Amino acid sequence: MAKAYHEALHPLGNLGIQVSMAALENTHIPAHWHEAMEILFCLNGSVRVHVEHERLTLQRNQLIVFDSKEVHSIHSDSNLYMFLCIHVDKKRLSVYCPDLELYHIKCRPVPLDDPKSTQYIHICQLAHDLTRLNVENESTSAMRSDGTALLMLADLIRYFSVYSLPGTTAGTSQSNNTLREIITYVNEHYTEKLSLEEVANQIGFSREYFCRFFKQHMGITFLRYLNEVRISHAGRLLMNTDMSISEVMSESGFTNQTIFNRLFKEIYGMTPRQSR
Repeated sequence: MAKAYHEALHPLGNLGIQVSMAALENTHIPAHWHEAMEILFCLNGSVRVHVEHERLTLQRNQLIVFDSKEVHSIHSDSNLYMFLCIHVDKKRLSVYCPDLELYHIKCRPVPLDDPKSTQYIHICQLAHDLTRLNVENESTSAMRSDGTALLMLADLIRYFSVYSLPGTTAGTSQSNNTLREIITYVNEHYTEKLSLEEVANQIGFSREYFCRFFKQHMGITFLRYLNEVRISHAGRLLMNTDMSISEVMSESGFTNQTIFNRLFKEIYGMTPRQSR
């Protein structure tokens, strides 16, 4: 999860499945996307997630799925947050499910009285087993790991997916493509003095329509998102370099010290100086 706006996660093993255990590199990961489907299993603490107009909290031993190219953001109050992360290349798994890319998988934490709670708990248990297998690291761990991951995917497709015929989600697909184009552009130019007009022109929207479109699909204003991307990079620079705070601010695209300090404290719970 270190890349700015999306991750090209290849190769993903023989089956197109990559399993890893890690901590958040940054406690605030702005909206981004992956070519691969991503399954996160929370090992400790909790994180706040924003995906598809939903804002939810992922607690310990809970699991969430971000489908291929699905825009999402993650925020944790602690960089000690640990998770099991599974990335899946849907194209590579076509040997098992030829039209897997037509299945939209939506799996979120569910309450115990939900009709799908039994299936959800079972998938979480498989994720727990997968964690144990990766810790043990025995000679057969990789084989058992792939097998367990395939069982998880089979249940996700069976109980938590919607099959869409080609062409039936054209409108939604176009909106998602536009969002990914905006996110990519911002992350390539966030150090510059970006304006609403510039980004709107880049994707062929008027300024007014662009503002409505972005707020409708992202739940925040474009300026807020731009500053969150900048503050995320600032947090990473403060953590991993010896650059001065003023250098970090400039390198991250900020020109206003007051806005930089206020947003940094809002996102990270401390001032830039305290984070040092």
